[in-house]
Amino acid sequence: MVTSSDNKAHTETAESGAAPVSNTVAVIGLILIGVATAMCVLLFAMARQLPSPIVDFQKAADGTPAQLRLLILGCSTAVLVMVAFVLCAVGMFLPNRPRLAAAVGTVLSLLLLLGVFGVLLVGVLMNAGV
Repeated sequence: MVTSSDNKAHTETAESGAAPVSNTVAVIGLILIGVATAMCVLLFAMARQLPSPIVDFQKAADGTPAQLRLLILGCSTAVLVMVAFVLCAVGMFLPNRPRLAAAVGTVLSLLLLLGVFGVLLVGVLMNAGV
C-alpha cells in the first residue's frame, strides 16, 4: 500500500534530479568479486600443494580427491566470477547510476576470469600430458 507521504517523497526526489548515491547492482558484483578473490587465493594455494614434477602428477591422475577438490573449487570460482562480471556489466548500463564501481568490478572480474581459467587450462594440459 503506497501512502501519500511515500508518493510525495518519491516525487520530490524525482523533481530534484538527485542522482542515486550508489549502484547497488555493481556493489553486489564487487562483493562477489571479493568472495571470488578469496576463493582464487585458495585455488592457487591448493594448486601449489599438487606434485610439481609432471611424472608424479600423471601417476596421481587417477582422480585423487585433491584433484577433484581443486576442480570443484576452480569451477565454483569461475561461475561466481562470471555472475559478478554480468552484474557489473549490467551496472554499467543502468541509467542515472554511478558507473565507477561497475567499471572497476568489470575489469577485476575479467582479470579473475583469466586467472581462474588459466589455472584450469594448465591443469587440463598437465593431465593430458602435453
